[in-house]
Amino acid sequence: MTHDPTSSQSPEDLGQIDGDNLSADDDSGFAVMLSDAFDAPPVPKTLVHRLDEGIAAQWGESPELISSRLGGAVAAARSETNWFRTWPLAAAVAAAFMIAFVLSSGSSNHAWAAVVDAIKRQGLMQFEAADGLRWLDLSNLVVGRQTESKTQWVDLRKREVLTRLADSNTLFRSSIEMDDGDSAADLLLAAFLLDRPLSSETLDQFGGITVIEQKWNERTVGGRDIIDLHVRFQTASDQPISLSLQLDPETNLPLAVQSGNGEKTQLTSLAYPDQSLTELKSSRFPNDLTIVDSTDSIGSLDHATAGNLGASQPRAGANAADTADSKQQNELVDTLPIGPAKKWLPVAVVSSTDAEILTQINTILDELWQREEVRHVEMATDLVLLRRAYLDLAGRTPSVTEVRRFLQDQGSDRYERLVDQLLSSPDHASQLAAVWRSFLIPDGVDLDAFGGREAFEKWLSDCFAARDPYDQIVRKLLLAEGRLSQSGPLLFYSALKLDADQLAARTSRVFLGMRLECAQCHDHPFEPWTQEDFWSYAAFFAQISRPKGELENVSSVMRVSDVDRGDVMLPETETIVPPRFLGQPLPPIDGTPNAASGNKNATESARRQRLAAWLTGPKNPYFARATVNRVWAQLLGRGIVDPIDDFGVNNPPVSPELLDTLASQFIDDGFDLQSLIRSIVLSKAYRLSSGSQTAANSDDDATEKRLKLFAQMNVKTLTAEQLYDCISVATMSGQNNASSSLARFGNSQRDMFLQQFATPAANRAEYLAGIPQALMLMNGTLISGATSEQTSGLIRSLEAPFFTDSQRIDVLFMATLSRPATEKERELLSRFVPEHASPSERSAGLADVLWALINSAEFTLNH
Repeated sequence: MTHDPTSSQSPEDLGQIDGDNLSADDDSGFAVMLSDAFDAPPVPKTLVHRLDEGIAAQWGESPELISSRLGGAVAAARSETNWFRTWPLAAAVAAAFMIAFVLSSGSSNHAWAAVVDAIKRQGLMQFEAADGLRWLDLSNLVVGRQTESKTQWVDLRKREVLTRLADSNTLFRSSIEMDDGDSAADLLLAAFLLDRPLSSETLDQFGGITVIEQKWNERTVGGRDIIDLHVRFQTASDQPISLSLQLDPETNLPLAVQSGNGEKTQLTSLAYPDQSLTELKSSRFPNDLTIVDSTDSIGSLDHATAGNLGASQPRAGANAADTADSKQQNELVDTLPIGPAKKWLPVAVVSSTDAEILTQINTILDELWQREEVRHVEMATDLVLLRRAYLDLAGRTPSVTEVRRFLQDQGSDRYERLVDQLLSSPDHASQLAAVWRSFLIPDGVDLDAFGGREAFEKWLSDCFAARDPYDQIVRKLLLAEGRLSQSGPLLFYSALKLDADQLAARTSRVFLGMRLECAQCHDHPFEPWTQEDFWSYAAFFAQISRPKGELENVSSVMRVSDVDRGDVMLPETETIVPPRFLGQPLPPIDGTPNAASGNKNATESARRQRLAAWLTGPKNPYFARATVNRVWAQLLGRGIVDPIDDFGVNNPPVSPELLDTLASQFIDDGFDLQSLIRSIVLSKAYRLSSGSQTAANSDDDATEKRLKLFAQMNVKTLTAEQLYDCISVATMSGQNNASSSLARFGNSQRDMFLQQFATPAANRAEYLAGIPQALMLMNGTLISGATSEQTSGLIRSLEAPFFTDSQRIDVLFMATLSRPATEKERELLSRFVPEHASPSERSAGLADVLWALINSAEFTLNH
């Protein structure tokens, strides 16, 4: 027996009827009554036929209920026939016929409205989805979802969203904006049964949902009666949605839901747990959880299954850029590094263009400053940006020629083109190599004793010049093999004496952003890392060939290779600790997917290979974040997490959204370090001034807050390498063409300066040089030769007669400070270069000016 109820689509002009203004005998009242009854259970055809015949027999005229259906009834309600004036009596007769029919036939009605009522009376309903467990309580308008990574709870009546990450003791609470009226039940139930994620897109897609057609039929399966109900809906955006259910004929509760079409249909069984809503909530969200209020809305929910929304469409009129920004923030919110690093989730990678990434970075910064009630300082001038970009990207100041060329370029995108030019220059590769060498080699280690700093930097420089992906560079470093005399990446192992504990400490700092060695002798005092965590990580380096015992010195004939023996033990115990990836409960056993790496199978892979594959993988929750944080700190003078190697619950990111946005781009770009650097140096934060400009901004506390929130650029000290190269470019020492790339390798004078001027590779915003370094700048042989009127190439070039004294001073300023002198500075320095001075007196005066500029704070700092 198949039932095809009448269509529930309303006549177009019913919305114009105002029921509140109708009198009791208004003919239109019945039409309103019919319109309001569209969600009632469908009337069987036999009943409609008997009503038609009964009314015709009683009044001598048929209302034609069968042929015209609802539309005919409404049309009749609006006609001016004599019999219709007595509709109240006709309605009473119809009601009598209907009651008599229902009582006599015992017919059941299995319509959508009956299903909704049955589910409301039942309470909890749940089913196993592809990604986890989903549940719904329709009477309370509560829907939830539990996966391996998180549990979410949405209460429409309270307008509240609760999110708890797996095994986390933190509960994130946010609000939603949604109508909880009659349509909310239909929306929630339809989305739930169709396994659609409850996101802002779903709310838009299912908004204004109404039933337009439904039919059901009975069948018997295995001696059990089943009702097949097929319902078609229409949304406010006129999007059709279909749903097929198997119902229990006695209760009208769904037993299963069918999704898909054609040969790909899937039947999902539904269950009704014997548990109250309160009990369910208590089991998922205990009272002892820490509650953190978040500004994220419903748009940030359920992103792990956003792909299930195959037919969803963006909101009408939505801007494409806004949609991309919303998607980026929505995808990232569930993986933000808030709380113990041991519980972090992998970065949610969202593909975006370079322009979209830059817009997202600036938007996050603007929202951060607004939220923290901080006003950023003014933008830096073009010449300040010119010098800053050269120092950070090329490791030197621009030559006079390069300054003039930049000033002559009037293009609106000259800064962007400058950045691209510097990123492709040889100076950038060698500068980046010096920076990363300082990260990788511990302070106080003299690489010359192991084969030379230059060999290690040259290897890094070649990798960066070839634009090798950063994850590949790290793998080459970790998997290096051969005799230590071959230098290159093997110097990393030489500097750390092949000790498993030292290698674990250094790699965890640089590549994971954590001071894991704090758990070497005891559990970490501030973070949830245990002593076993440290030694299980160190165990990956335990099977590198090395002599037994402690190594005070490493011989260049020693060989780095993997062997099939070697373990680590907990200090002062005989307990052997197997290798285990950080944050994972079990060690990677050979022969399991957890142990597989590279192109070898798991049983053949060495421990270092397994570590390298995990450490540099896109699913590692630490590697990308630690790298982008380190690069951000190098360029901005302070990390998003600061200190940069102290990620954890006691040192949260200033902006988790900013950290994950950059990490997402880094992974999506294939770990392209130069692309990451480009995004940062083009950002609004990098282009801000380092000065406060106004007295209102000069308060120390306000300045510190701006610096912490990147609303003002930090002043950075120059490294020994930068300082030497800046002096070399400014004074044209040993350079035939000051604009050409610097000879950074094979320069004995440079090597000697670096040894004497070396300072700890700490926070670049802190000045760590002392009296010896200051004396070197004032009286050292490098400065003496570079500023002497007899030997300085720059001073000798200014002897040309076509220069005026004012122009000569401008050249000195552009060579050292990358800007012309101000009028006040020219007036002050004119005493050193008198108008009628002899050539020798002029040269001596210019040499004194050059010496003073090189020893000024403006020259020795990156601002």
